[in-house]
Amino acid sequence: MSENFRVSNRTKWSYSVGGIGRDMAYTLISMYIMVFFTDAIGLADWEIWAVGIIIAATRVWDAVNDPMMGVIIDNTRSRWGKFKPWVIIGAVSSAVFTFLLFQDFGLRGVPFAVLFAAFYLSWEITFTMNDISYWSMYPSFTTNPKERESICASARFFASLGAFLAAGLIPIIYQNYKGGPVKAFFWIALVISTAFILCQTLVVVGVKEKPLYAEAEQPKTRLKDFVKIITKNDQLIIIFLAFLLLEIAFALVVNLGPYFFNYDFGRYGGGEFTMFLGILAVSQLLATALAPAIARKITRKQIYSYSTIAIVAGFLLMLSAGYVFPMNMITIGAAGLLLFSGQALILFLMYIMIADTIEYGHWKLGTRNESVVFAVRPFATKLAASIQALIVAATLTLSGLNEKVINPLTEAKKIDPDLPTEAARAMIESGMTGSMRLSLRITMMVIPILFIIVSYLIYRYRYKLDDKFYRQIISDLDERSKSAV
Repeated sequence: MSENFRVSNRTKWSYSVGGIGRDMAYTLISMYIMVFFTDAIGLADWEIWAVGIIIAATRVWDAVNDPMMGVIIDNTRSRWGKFKPWVIIGAVSSAVFTFLLFQDFGLRGVPFAVLFAAFYLSWEITFTMNDISYWSMYPSFTTNPKERESICASARFFASLGAFLAAGLIPIIYQNYKGGPVKAFFWIALVISTAFILCQTLVVVGVKEKPLYAEAEQPKTRLKDFVKIITKNDQLIIIFLAFLLLEIAFALVVNLGPYFFNYDFGRYGGGEFTMFLGILAVSQLLATALAPAIARKITRKQIYSYSTIAIVAGFLLMLSAGYVFPMNMITIGAAGLLLFSGQALILFLMYIMIADTIEYGHWKLGTRNESVVFAVRPFATKLAASIQALIVAATLTLSGLNEKVINPLTEAKKIDPDLPTEAARAMIESGMTGSMRLSLRITMMVIPILFIIVSYLIYRYRYKLDDKFYRQIISDLDERSKSAV
């Protein structure tokens, strides 16, 4: 397969723009499901623990299930290709469960936990169908490294745009909606679920798949083979470990972010969190857009090193806010710029490196398995989410934040949905303690620094698939393909 093959603009833009809605839906679930239960419904501490345990257990199971879904997709043969059927089936079914998860059915205690477990597990399974098929699709467009970098950057740009649209607008809506946060989340979930379906329909209609290396002649992947496909691909394992630690670090940041701004920064009901996310959106989108150009100027290792330094500096700056530097949006915004521009560049590298391990695995094992390999990415994301869910639940409950600050405010807003913002802030200020603020910061800033440093060390000293090695692999695969004709 020639490296000179170029992907059509229709395919590139349909694929990329189609990611907006799906990342809005994922952001709604990943960032705001716990916020919905604490700030809208007002669950007790033990129910918060139940939610954390259910999320952790469900995501561990679903993470294990991801490679199985990859096998199913790799074995799919249809008139629409092997990716598109799962893209649309997963999008529609996942959108339904996204909407259901943000409805208050009036249940509490064990009945609530059972229903939540059923809906959350269903959402995990159906989102996996869409997630793996969507992200494993683009490496099948071409083996040209520059084309891949361009498509990956474009897809990450629009995915980040969708994520930040959701992340930035949701807190403004649910905190200021006149009908109260429960009704606000009803409409938020409905609009985002609809956008999810429409955007992924664009992918199905606009993208043209092109099989690589006589795919139709490849034998079907057996379920028992997926362990060998992953474990024998040593470079994939290295990227998996580095990616997992990166995901845990930033999962803690985004999931504790609303609590930090509401209860530490002390601006509940204000636009500061949205301003913060706006800064992050600009930094991530700009970094993602510039990533291909940066990759042409310096090596991947240099990008990873500089990005890691920026991330650690950002965490330290945020940690010092209110102690060394002023607690204002200048300090927090500068920290966010460093944090998320660095993260965007590393994620850009991660997606490219995972894609490169497809050819490495093909070269080493003799079979091409896009979906099985790309199942490692959501596997890491969900495993990270399971770990952070327990850490977040522990932080909110053991610090006393949920019982002594969040619950009283939630109950007050149920009695008076139009509770003045200043009254809410006064309640928060009277209940917050120094130990609560310290607990939030340790979990949100100190622990992630440790994960980021270890992630970098794993990549720096164990990943060997550089540009020269990759070009040799592509050359060898081309020769094998020609000799097989």
